[in-house]
Amino acid sequence: MKTITSLVLLAVLLVGCQNEDTIIPSNDETAAAAETQNSQVKNITAKTVSGNVPSHDPSTIIRSGVNYYVFTTGDNIPMTYSRDLINWSWGTSVYTSTPSWIAGYVPGFTKNFWAPDVAWFNNRWNMYYSCSTFGSATSVIGLVTAPSISQSAGTTWTDRGVVVSSNSTSDVNAIDASILVDGSNVYMAYGSWHAGIGVVQINPSTGKPTGTRTIVAGGNHASWEAPCLIKEGSYYYMFVNRGSCCNGVNSTYYIVVGRSTSPFGPFTDKNGVNLRNGGGTTVLASQGDYIGPGHLSRITGTQKGAVHYYNKADNGNPKLEIVYFTWSSGWPTLSY
Repeated sequence: MKTITSLVLLAVLLVGCQNEDTIIPSNDETAAAAETQNSQVKNITAKTVSGNVPSHDPSTIIRSGVNYYVFTTGDNIPMTYSRDLINWSWGTSVYTSTPSWIAGYVPGFTKNFWAPDVAWFNNRWNMYYSCSTFGSATSVIGLVTAPSISQSAGTTWTDRGVVVSSNSTSDVNAIDASILVDGSNVYMAYGSWHAGIGVVQINPSTGKPTGTRTIVAGGNHASWEAPCLIKEGSYYYMFVNRGSCCNGVNSTYYIVVGRSTSPFGPFTDKNGVNLRNGGGTTVLASQGDYIGPGHLSRITGTQKGAVHYYNKADNGNPKLEIVYFTWSSGWPTLSY
């Protein structure tokens, strides 16, 4: 289950997923140009991300102005930024203090926010973040928004309050939001151990759910968490982590996928097994120094994404890495 034990490294061990093919305009900033996939095999022994920036549960990497931004688990929602997806620097955290409403949902919550995700819709950046404690289903996902994101000019964030909450192990645990913008529709996948992974439609005007959520994977306290919902062609793809995170080189995270013609499933794997019945085709697992890859996201408009992994060459510390999507017969594979 989600733990913050290894996230207290350096006071803010930066700990989502987004998604799909909308352009990323940003108010007064330049829209990001779509990038094309480099399908050549990547050398898995050569890191493509540098800099002493720990990372856990990275958000969708977004581009706003000249910089790429990624937000992660940690105190006040840490941010790092880069111009090339390789060299990353610490930026300004989202919060300076914890919104007071959170204590009503998660008593005793302090400033260690989990697993943010970011998406552009309704003419603003919408960031979804999780508040919880280890091993508990007493959790809440909140929303904070900004008209633009800029490290140099500063970013004005407005807290929008609760999105979904949970308070028992029979609930879909309200953590690990993944936002998919699909034309005029917005969807949120979320959840972890306990009742599994849920999907709910989001009202673009409010950023809050509309309608009921559908459980699409896991349940019965099985190891499912950190969903990533994307669309490619006519299919929706649900990537989910199995195994356990947050234990350095002993972490057992690996990523599986299922697909569906609906964002609400049913999602089935290559063998036709439903993700609600234990299905899931493995697309990324431990290899070499890359231990326990997890919390996949896709960089909007590209065939690139991001994961965290536990670096065997660095005492199991969590790091950010870029991954590459390739497709064959409607099924993805991931590579470093």
